[in-house]
Amino acid sequence: MKVNNFQGVTYGLIFSSLSVLTFSANAADGVEFKFSGQISRAITHADNGVDSDTIFVDNNNSGTRLRLKGKVDISESLSAGVYWETQYQDNSSSSIDIDDSDNASTFTSRIRDLWFKGNWGKVSLGQGNGAANGTSEVDFSGTTIADYSGNNLDDGISFANSSGSKIVKNGAAFSNFDGLSRNDRVRYDTPSIGPLDLAFSVGQDKSEVAARYSLKMAGGGKLGAAVGWVDSKDKFSQVGLSASYLMPNGFNVTGHWGEQDVDGSSVDPSGYYLKVGQKFGSTKNQNVSLGYQQVDDLAAAGDEATRYNIAYVYHIPNKGIELFAVAQKAELERAGANLEDQTMLSIGSRIKF
Repeated sequence: MKVNNFQGVTYGLIFSSLSVLTFSANAADGVEFKFSGQISRAITHADNGVDSDTIFVDNNNSGTRLRLKGKVDISESLSAGVYWETQYQDNSSSSIDIDDSDNASTFTSRIRDLWFKGNWGKVSLGQGNGAANGTSEVDFSGTTIADYSGNNLDDGISFANSSGSKIVKNGAAFSNFDGLSRNDRVRYDTPSIGPLDLAFSVGQDKSEVAARYSLKMAGGGKLGAAVGWVDSKDKFSQVGLSASYLMPNGFNVTGHWGEQDVDGSSVDPSGYYLKVGQKFGSTKNQNVSLGYQQVDDLAAAGDEATRYNIAYVYHIPNKGIELFAVAQKAELERAGANLEDQTMLSIGSRIKF
């Protein structure tokens, strides 16, 4: 079978990693490894108020990716492992716009991490999740593949004025002020203190602190909350927090708030997100939600960006398959710009393996 150079490199990396793990498994007792991944695609019809287009995208809410995990028990109280994950996308929804031709494929290094875990907690070293990553995204709605506080499905669509000029991309106007995502750092997670978990990470010119709370209740209900603080030296600091409550009958409510303090600026961008949802069906595998988000002063001082979402996700039980549909309206108020409203309709699926 012929492959182009890029595919050859990609397959080489995958098979090289598998062979290394296989060798390790043969060389030591008790080594375990797992290969997994997902394909995540959508068809989006977007209208920026002047032009419209139907776009075939990789859903960057949770993109197409491959991962390898390895673990070995060193003793009864100490284990170690590795975590490798890469993302490979065509037409990422966070970058492709109306009237764009197909974007080039993008290869993103997400996680290259090693860790040690014991009764004292867990230490991770490498490129991986910062301590605060995900603290703005606690969400029990079951619709996050279609809509959540950091929604990326329409980030590539630009707001346009009445003459059709594209002024600013959706993704520049919205943020959930989450942690620094994945970066090179050393991270420490404390042992759980009842329902509370604490984490700290330090990288080059950056640091993060986070607290997470999780409580399961009788009847299948649960409550979760998190708060994260980020300091990116000489750039900005920010705080983000979120909470979600799922009732035993499937009704759920989710909220997020965040604020950023930009060094050298008198304007502090901020925003919030609210969602109500309902899980139904015999196994609560059908999920619907209504979401609203507002972000101020992010792309430019005085901006007010808002968006409204209605999402539906069908989870095929125990198969790792989701089918979804989402409709959205987005608005950006900017002094003197007279920007048109956006509308978007997407349908798609994510299949995990």
